[in-house]
Amino acid sequence: MTTVFEQLDSEWSRLARSRGAARRLAAVCAAAGGARSLADVERYVRAAGPEDADRVLLALVTEAVGGCAMAARVLLQLLLPGTRSLARRWWALGDHDERAAAAVMAVYHRIRNYPLAARPGRVAANILMDAASELRRSVPRVILVATDMGGGSGPAEADETAPHVADELRSLLRDAVAAGVVAADDAEIIARSRIGGDRVADLAAHRGLRPRTVWDRRQRAERALVDAHLHNRRARTAS
Repeated sequence: MTTVFEQLDSEWSRLARSRGAARRLAAVCAAAGGARSLADVERYVRAAGPEDADRVLLALVTEAVGGCAMAARVLLQLLLPGTRSLARRWWALGDHDERAAAAVMAVYHRIRNYPLAARPGRVAANILMDAASELRRSVPRVILVATDMGGGSGPAEADETAPHVADELRSLLRDAVAAGVVAADDAEIIARSRIGGDRVADLAAHRGLRPRTVWDRRQRAERALVDAHLHNRRARTAS
């Protein structure tokens, strides 16, 4: 099974050579030194200095906000290195496929809703920063519980925080299994997909289950963990 990044790269290999696509983005090609194809646009942006590259990105995002899906797709491709970095950083969002899909969706959403009037420059940095904030809000509550237990500042706001929060989550899962809050197999699903990065599809195949079943089990188990944590905190406060 190919990842969303591989699918995008495969699609781009065809799109980059399309003369029709280049004609639809004539203004962008002109901004990219008179590029004759989208492949030329990509090469120009990768090699250009910050100001020249930003001029092309601004032309693309202006078209994208105006409703041009082609411009949004090209800008997404140009931002894929940063998007891949987001997917690696936000380990708490799930397995490799889930993180990739979430990162791509967040970046694409910020492209289509870019605040042109407020941010007429530093397009790439602004989009990736806003996408990171969107991903942060998507972190499962069970990860926030583990962070709260460990006194951390955030589930994955920097790469160096990840091992600490992962250890807290493992501890939380061990205690929850011992207390009968979640089943051992469900705790393993959470640990292997959230921390280990194992694909839910692989975990499902190993258990002879459908991926949707494993997702549902993980969601119910995580909800049980959060509810138990909130109950215990209220009990401590009351006492």
